[in-house]
Amino acid sequence: MVRRSGVVSRIVGSFRRRRKRWESLCNRCGLCCYERVRKNGRLVIRFGSPCQFLDTETHLCTVYECRFQVCPECRKVTIFHALFSRYLPDSCGYVQEYRKRPFRRPTDEPQNSR
Repeated sequence: MVRRSGVVSRIVGSFRRRRKRWESLCNRCGLCCYERVRKNGRLVIRFGSPCQFLDTETHLCTVYECRFQVCPECRKVTIFHALFSRYLPDSCGYVQEYRKRPFRRPTDEPQNSR
């Protein structure tokens, strides 16, 4: 029988590995930290309006670890956002990873049945 602390340790370890991989998808462009609007169906990024916590030289957040508590406009990027949200530019690493790939539906039969 597995002790509860062993199970929790494995779950936490798995979460950390997934989070690290998720964070690695970000290409550190900083475009999600500028004011964005939609005009005529196109995303327009207002480069004159960066988040107050964005270092515009390094494109990194100066309060990254506590950004959601400090900045109410900051949004957590999820797979749902990467797939469907229109506020992320096509150059976003998350968008490139998930939206640009063709979605494959599972089939009832294996592809190589012979």
